[in-house]
Amino acid sequence: MPLRWRIVPLLAAVVVAAGCNNDSDDANSGTTSLAPITTTSRAPSTTTTTTTLAPLEEASAPRYEIVSRTTEDGGDVVVVLLDPTSYDRLTDLDLYDVTADVVEQFPPVYEAHIVDTSDAALLVLEDELDDAERALLAEHYFVRLEEGFRVVYVGPFSSAGTAVLGS
Repeated sequence: MPLRWRIVPLLAAVVVAAGCNNDSDDANSGTTSLAPITTTSRAPSTTTTTTTLAPLEEASAPRYEIVSRTTEDGGDVVVVLLDPTSYDRLTDLDLYDVTADVVEQFPPVYEAHIVDTSDAALLVLEDELDDAERALLAEHYFVRLEEGFRVVYVGPFSSAGTAVLGS
């Protein structure tokens, strides 16, 4: 039997095997992200660790409403009330996104104050506060937007410092 007749079946087998072992991104091109979940189980004499890929839950942006708007010369001052039922966890990035959305969707915004309770919304613009009111704001006041672009994290998020919109 000529050599080419022996090579043709071998090449066909290689092509079929390559097609079955396709590790390209096409197989994973769906929109669902996967996250590893590691589970450890302990039996009396053995330990078994298993890693499984599970879909990541899509985080949704916190819902909010503007509960106060005052017109000033340089732009408006707004108080934004977050809906605490619209998120499980809140991060500084979530707050940045809400701030950016408020500035983009409701211009002109020169100053904004983001809180998560209606009591804090009523107090955030007040000059004179007693100790109880300051304590309430320390817990429920998250972001102050200054000059229309500087995001200052306050209260529970004060460790995040400041950020600049658009950067």
